[in-house]
Amino acid sequence: MISTITPATAVSPQISAPKLISFSKDTSTKQTLLYCCSMAAFLTGLVVGILGIYCYYWAHSSTDPRLPLGSPKPTKKPHIIFILADDLGWSDVSFHGSSQIPTPNIDSLANEGVILNSFYAQYMCTPSRAALLTGKYPTRVGLQHYVLGALEPRGLDLTVKLLPQYLQDAGYKTHMVGKWHLGMYRREMTPLFRGFDSFFGFYSGNNDYYNYTPTAKFPPGYVKFDLWDNLEPGWKYIGQYATELFTEKAVDRILSHNPEDPFFLYLPQIAPHWASFAEPIQAPQKYVDRFPHITHEGRRKYAGSIAALDDSVGQVIAALKSKGMYENSIVVFSSDNGGSGFENAFDDLPAAHASNWPLRGAKTSQWEGGLRVTACIASPLLEKPKRVSNELFHITDWFTTFLRLAGIQKPDEIDGYDIWDSISRDRPSPRTEILHQIDPVWKEYALRWNQYKLVIGSYTNASGYRIDQWYSEEDGFDTTFFDSTAKGAITCEDLETAQRIPCAYTEEPCLYDIHNDPCEYRNIAADKPDIVGLLMVKLNEYNRTALPSRKLPRDPRSQASLTGGLCQPWSA
Repeated sequence: MISTITPATAVSPQISAPKLISFSKDTSTKQTLLYCCSMAAFLTGLVVGILGIYCYYWAHSSTDPRLPLGSPKPTKKPHIIFILADDLGWSDVSFHGSSQIPTPNIDSLANEGVILNSFYAQYMCTPSRAALLTGKYPTRVGLQHYVLGALEPRGLDLTVKLLPQYLQDAGYKTHMVGKWHLGMYRREMTPLFRGFDSFFGFYSGNNDYYNYTPTAKFPPGYVKFDLWDNLEPGWKYIGQYATELFTEKAVDRILSHNPEDPFFLYLPQIAPHWASFAEPIQAPQKYVDRFPHITHEGRRKYAGSIAALDDSVGQVIAALKSKGMYENSIVVFSSDNGGSGFENAFDDLPAAHASNWPLRGAKTSQWEGGLRVTACIASPLLEKPKRVSNELFHITDWFTTFLRLAGIQKPDEIDGYDIWDSISRDRPSPRTEILHQIDPVWKEYALRWNQYKLVIGSYTNASGYRIDQWYSEEDGFDTTFFDSTAKGAITCEDLETAQRIPCAYTEEPCLYDIHNDPCEYRNIAADKPDIVGLLMVKLNEYNRTALPSRKLPRDPRSQASLTGGLCQPWSA
């Protein structure tokens, strides 16, 4: 038994009081004054020293408990610039190892910052954009199935507060330039009513790069002009190349901004998304001419559209530096999903010529080629830049991370994680799993947990084609340009000689070890039934909170004759 010492029986150490110097009558006045002056000087020095130590630690510490002692105390909220490419393939940037399409400006951003080599988005445009701006998996907002059509009476739930709205509340000036694609049949669904101070761009999912009148998948009587300068149609910009026009407007937002105010620029570019059936890839000849070594005509034009995108990135960075904003800026570059290639033609869509090699699949699929996307971040605020991170990240994580950097507490029911410490300080990611998909319409389900990925089902298009192969030469990608030693490169065994273990994924779950098999050659479900069982349980848990998601038929009120020939809201 442990005995307790009560106060009555506690033994206190006997400490004698220090003896004070006493002054006798014989002490001279001069000695007394000398002593008093000495004591005053001593006490003054002591106080000053204590205050100095206190001030030093106050100045070198952070009020943010998430930052360690000694971290510099932030004086300003950082400027946030998010550049989102549209359908950019994994091997369409040279920092991933292929020099077929050099991207010097994007490479510079990646090499000066952090290359995010295990960064995931959703499989198509609308789901990824919803995830970015809400911080939620698309299943939580009912936007996981396919994309929003410009003629559908459907959009992102108005009760959900978006990233720019939170940033506005924190004092940010918020601007959007580019593609919206989150619904527009009601005015309240458009960018100026969802947290952006200004908007220049288009509402729908695809567009012509010159006349801003999307035609693909638009039936007669529904073809409409879609370019907006805030709430005014941008007729006067017809003829200007979209990527250059959006860059010009983005640079203008930067140069006209007061650097003392925190700044958020969302720049979802149109490139390199396909344009129309008549001209799938649109790029000025001056860009196409940079690639005489590409003999495949479609791939060469596609390279031209990426060259324009790469130039755009360089101009945005130059504007930030010119304005004196770059030192306090965070710049993210990412694709919204994997690239789309010739397989589009099997789904009655214009054929694009992206390459996700060596990854399996492409846009619209739950394979790595559809989900694992090009991404990097650059900022003078990074503590450990110039490296590659293989930590697991998801597009929802930017929502939570940007809120933290803006000094905003994370809301409830958010799926994104704060990944700043992992990116900036090379710490482990807080994320261990990603819900890729729950779609009962296409009967597709996919979940990542640690290094394992579970895949069930695969979309079959109208032609009976499944996007589940490893594509390269079909779109003009040339593997002789690939350098496996590039720091952002992913290498896999040779497709022709690699051991492959197939899976009947429409009939049973497939399991892949993405760390050791990033190209998804080998289904290991039979070897790890316990892992399959665990991931099935997790999928069922997610399914309990998944909202229904299904495309709606076009609304007859959206006809061009009823909307002034404009792609604009038609319902109150």
